[in-house]
Amino acid sequence: MPPPSFWPKPNRFRVALRNGGPPPVAMWITLESPNVVEMVGAHGADAVLLDLEHTTSSPGDLQPLIVAAQLAGMTALVRPAGPDRHAIGRLLDAGAEGIVFPMVSSAAEAAAAARAVRYPPAGGRGWAGAHARHVRWTGSHCDGDEYRLLSPEFVAAADESVATVFMIENRAGVEQLEDILEAGNPDAVIFGWGDFTVDAGFDTARVAAARDRVYATCRARGVGIAISVVPSDEVEYYPGCFFSAGVDATITSEAVGARLSEVRAAIAACAVGGL
Repeated sequence: MPPPSFWPKPNRFRVALRNGGPPPVAMWITLESPNVVEMVGAHGADAVLLDLEHTTSSPGDLQPLIVAAQLAGMTALVRPAGPDRHAIGRLLDAGAEGIVFPMVSSAAEAAAAARAVRYPPAGGRGWAGAHARHVRWTGSHCDGDEYRLLSPEFVAAADESVATVFMIENRAGVEQLEDILEAGNPDAVIFGWGDFTVDAGFDTARVAAARDRVYATCRARGVGIAISVVPSDEVEYYPGCFFSAGVDATITSEAVGARLSEVRAAIAACAVGGL
């Protein structure tokens, strides 16, 4: 018998990474606007990466963005400000379908990240009761119920429905990457070139070498990475990777700048023509 309708649905982003079909496309969201999230979904993105690390958003601010993403048919992944398992549990309870862990630097941190998104015995996520909008109660606590919210079956399905993405952003993370992948078993990896550039003292050769090492290590272990097209990472796609479409704020700024340049050019043309 299939699980009831309230059962956690398979994570579309995670399924796409594993099944080897068309790679999913994700966009970073920093503008804290459900309208922007809906727009990204309308244009066909598969997932959004909602940022709590470098924005003023709170978990409460994030829930409308999560709802907007899900209603637009996208997977909602969240980057928290840090690795605190209680904060991560709140994000998952709010509806986040995956966690993007920043600055993963050791096997111990990777193992802690993996445990933070799962219920016992596989992890340490706290039980949240009715999960409000995510489930609907269909029975009592009696042992005769085939499906119950408080059940091993639900816990297993919930654990399976969460994606994990590790950001490798410093020299320690690059040097210990194999141990990190072994301990944390992430669904995908993002090389955080900005933070790594600062950590490496703006040594461009060191940054390029680290990027190549992350790519080679992840590919050898069958773990996908985020690939950027603009600007181009100039790496070969392999099954399990996903594509990053960039950051909403950067893209919006570029579009506004381009439009205003066109308007100013038109004004200059009018002035020359004496209009």
